[in-house]
Amino acid sequence: MENDLSIRVIDLASKAGRLLLESGSDITRVEDTISHILAAFDIRDYDLYTLTNGIFLSSLNKSKEGKSDYTRINTIPSQATNLGRIDAINTLSRDIADGKCTIDEAEQRLEKIQNAPPMKPIIRLLATALASGAFCIMFGGNLIDGLVCAAIGFLYYIVAIRFEKTQLSKLLTTGVCGVIFATLAILSFHFGLCQNLDKVIIGDIMPLIPGLSTVNAVRDIAAGDYLSGAVRIIDALVITVGIAVGVGVSIIVFTSLGLI
Repeated sequence: MENDLSIRVIDLASKAGRLLLESGSDITRVEDTISHILAAFDIRDYDLYTLTNGIFLSSLNKSKEGKSDYTRINTIPSQATNLGRIDAINTLSRDIADGKCTIDEAEQRLEKIQNAPPMKPIIRLLATALASGAFCIMFGGNLIDGLVCAAIGFLYYIVAIRFEKTQLSKLLTTGVCGVIFATLAILSFHFGLCQNLDKVIIGDIMPLIPGLSTVNAVRDIAAGDYLSGAVRIIDALVITVGIAVGVGVSIIVFTSLGLI
C-alpha cells in the first residue's frame, strides 16, 4: 500500500512538472514544485533532473518485498506560454504543501487543470490586434497607424494559429508570419492607409517576440542551469531570425518593385 502511494505521488509530481514546462515555466519553478509535492507526502529519497524538454524523476520505494526504484521520464517536445495554467499548478502545489489537499483531490485537480479549455481563438486574435496597435502608437506611430497595425495583427495571427496545428519548425512558421505582416504593412503604406511604415512593422513584430523565453533563459542561467538556459536562448534566437528573414525578404522584394 505504501509502495502504491509512493508511485501515485511520483506520477502526480512528474505530471505537474511536465505541465509547467509545457506552459513555459522556468526550470527552478518546475523543480521547486516537484520537490514541494514530494516533501508534502514524505518522499525524501529521490533524484530529479530537469531540462527544457524533459524531466527525469527517480525515487527509492519501500515495500514489504523490499526496496525498488521507480522512475518517470517525461519528454516535452514543444512549449507554449500559458500563465493561467502555471498559476493554477502553483496554487495546487501550495495547497498540497499546506496539507489542504489529499492525493485523490490533488490528482483530480491536476486533471482538471490539464483538461481546462484553451483560450478561445477570437480572444487571442483580439488581444494580438490590441497589442500590435498599442505598440505601434507607443513607438511613435499615430492613431491611424495603430488602427492599421491592429488590423494587420488580427489578420496574420489567424495564420499563426493555423500553424500551431502543424509540425513545421519555428523558423519556418515565424518566417512565414513575418512575410505576411510585412507584406500587408507595405501594401497599406503604398495605398496610403498608414503614414509610418516602420512603426507599423515594429508594432506587428512585438507579439511574436519571444520575451518569456528570453527571461526564463536568463533566470535559468542565473540559477546555474546553463544547459537549459542555452537551449532557451537558442530557441529565442531561432524565432528572432525567422522574423527578421521574413520581414527582410518582403522589404527586399517590394523595394525592387519600387513600392517603397
